[in-house]
Amino acid sequence: MTENTVIKEDPLYIKLEDVLMKKIEAGDYLPGEKLPGERALAEIYGINRMTAKNAINGLVQKKYLYRVQGKGTFVQKKDFHKLNLGFLNESGNCGITAMVKSQGVRIANKILTKGTLPPNDYFCGRLKLAKNDPVYSLHRIRYGNEEPIAVEYTYLPCALFPDIESFDFKHVSLYDYMEAHKHMPVAFEQKFRIIPVPQKEAKYLDLDQGQVVYYFEFLGFDENGILVEYTESFTRTDKAEFFFDTNG
Repeated sequence: MTENTVIKEDPLYIKLEDVLMKKIEAGDYLPGEKLPGERALAEIYGINRMTAKNAINGLVQKKYLYRVQGKGTFVQKKDFHKLNLGFLNESGNCGITAMVKSQGVRIANKILTKGTLPPNDYFCGRLKLAKNDPVYSLHRIRYGNEEPIAVEYTYLPCALFPDIESFDFKHVSLYDYMEAHKHMPVAFEQKFRIIPVPQKEAKYLDLDQGQVVYYFEFLGFDENGILVEYTESFTRTDKAEFFFDTNG
């Protein structure tokens, strides 16, 4: 197998990020609540302190947490000035391809990793699947006119797409494939933030540390209301603009 066809086990700090993120979103840690310190988290989860520190750093970058000098790390308070933003085009497709294909931009993809994940409670939970149901993962850099526009991490239920391993999404549109299987996403639940670009994504997007990106998380549902997609997207603010209708 090539490196692009193998999904490696996530580092421990990524797993801890996922656990803490789920607790925050479930309300186990409330906005403004102080998170246990690195030492306490290391003891709770049986990991070393550096792993706990890396997980906290990741969640600070994603704006789930914030630090107060000398006091600790806290859960980010909700910003009630933010809108529940919709960014769908007329067909209901919110992929990068759909957003730019009508503007004459040539889209290309670089596949970072693809394949079926090991058992993963976090992504099964995101997709409302039973524990240990297989999940297909597709990580891509999206290019427009040969410049990197976005990094997308997409997860799909394998049960709905049994032949997905045989397709090359460097050349095949993921949404065309999903439409052919009668599971095209047509309705979405999404979160939107503007965040400092994380180190890994900065490298993929040719950005400097400190620059900001659009960060999206969205769930896609097909016409029957079946949850068919979970995606995280980091999009360059200097290469894309989003317009929102707030009158609906």
